[in-house]
Amino acid sequence: MAGRLRIPTRPHDEAQMSLIDHLDELRSRIIKVAVAFFAVAIVAWFFREQIYYALLAPAPSLEGQLNFTSITAPIITDIKLTLYSAFLLTIPILLYQMWAFVAPAVGEMGRAFTYVLISLASALFLAGVAFGYFVVLPIGIDFLLGWAPERYDEIITADTYLGFVTRFLLAFGIVFEFPAATLVGAQLGLITAPFLKKYRKHAIVANTILAAALTPGQDPFSMVLMAIPMIFMYEVSIIIARFVNPVSPEEELPTEQDDDDEGEREDEREDAVERDL
Repeated sequence: MAGRLRIPTRPHDEAQMSLIDHLDELRSRIIKVAVAFFAVAIVAWFFREQIYYALLAPAPSLEGQLNFTSITAPIITDIKLTLYSAFLLTIPILLYQMWAFVAPAVGEMGRAFTYVLISLASALFLAGVAFGYFVVLPIGIDFLLGWAPERYDEIITADTYLGFVTRFLLAFGIVFEFPAATLVGAQLGLITAPFLKKYRKHAIVANTILAAALTPGQDPFSMVLMAIPMIFMYEVSIIIARFVNPVSPEEELPTEQDDDDEGEREDEREDAVERDL
C-alpha cells in the first residue's frame, strides 16, 4: 500500500532477511547514529562553558563555582558534559534509527504513524528533561543543600554535582517516554486501557520501586519527586490506549469487583448444590 513505511529498503526486502542481513542493517544504523552523535558533540564542545553554567543555575547557593579533587577533573568534566549534551540532542535520530530497525519485525506501519511516534517520543524525552530541570531540580537541590546547615558545611565537587544533575535529568527523560511506549503497544494491539486500569495498583508499586532505582540520590525526597510524574505518565498512558486501541464493553478485562462478584456467585452455586444433595 502506498504511503507505508518500508524499512529497510534494499533488494532483499521482499525475502526473509538472514542473520548477516540483520547484522549489516544494524551496523549501518549504528554508524549513522554515531556520526550524528560525534558531529553534535564537536559543536557542543564550543558551548561547554554555557552548558556548565546552565546546569549550575538550579543551585544558586553554589554561586557558579564547583570544587575538584584531582588534576584531570576539570577537563574530564567538560568532556562528560559535551557527550551528555550530544546525547540529548541526538535523541530524535537515535529513536528513528531504533524504530526503523525493528519496524519490519512488527509489520508495516504507516509513515504518518512513524513520524508521530518519533516526534512524540522525542518531545516527551525533552519535556521530561525540561520538567526535571525547571520544576523538580531546583526544589530538590534547595532541599538537599539546605539540610541541617548548622551541622554540615557543603563542599560540592564537580563530579558529584554534575553527575547527580545529569543522571537526574536523564531519568526524567526516560520516565516521560511511557506514553510513547504505550502508543506502540496499543497500535500493535498489545495494550488496552482496561488492562492498564486493572493493574493500576501494581503499577504504582512498580513505579515507586523504579523511581528509587532511577533516582541518583539515596534520599526519599528525590524518589518521591520522581515517582509522582511516573504515576501521572501512567494515567496519560491509559488515555492514549483508550483512543488508539478502543475495546467494546464486552471485551473489557474483568475488574477486581467483577472477580469478587463472580466468586460470590460461585459460592452461592456450591451452597445450592450442597442443599440439593
